[in-house]
Amino acid sequence: MHAADLSRRSCRRALAPVATLAALAGLSGCGNTDPNAYAPTCAPVGILADAADYTLYKGDIPDIGQMISHGAITGIYGRCSNNKPGDRLQTTVSVEMDVTRGPAAPTNSVKVPFFVAVLKDGALLWKHDAEAIATFPSNVDHVHVRAAAIYLDLPVGRHLDGQNYRLEVGYQLTPAQLAYNRAHPPR
Repeated sequence: MHAADLSRRSCRRALAPVATLAALAGLSGCGNTDPNAYAPTCAPVGILADAADYTLYKGDIPDIGQMISHGAITGIYGRCSNNKPGDRLQTTVSVEMDVTRGPAAPTNSVKVPFFVAVLKDGALLWKHDAEAIATFPSNVDHVHVRAAAIYLDLPVGRHLDGQNYRLEVGYQLTPAQLAYNRAHPPR
């Protein structure tokens, strides 16, 4: 091999990453060409404090021996995009929770009702009710569950974006469950 061949190979190896970056930079303009397009701002998300825990008892008395199930929301995951700028903000929300099966649970699976509420400028626009199903293997009384994703389309435009909305997540509670949560806040 000649020194010139080695020099050309070294040069090609050194320039390969630069060529790749140049090609990617060229592709960056292949997306939306609308001069009015903007990157979406996702709606803030929160867990409604009074509805962050769920306990279901057999009967009306909150007794550990009569507990069917208990749930605690542990996380909210999601993303948003606006494939049609100025039109809709497509939002996906997934709720994670820890669920405990109590001694009064009649089967190895329990349904845990929850909701995702959409607020605009503080006013309730829409509420989506859903259920997570926790299935417990033999000799297990505690599982981590990720509920099926919920898809939302929020209207957006030049003066209306994700920041005008707020998503609130919580358990769907009876009046008695809500009163119990308010009387026994998390520690």
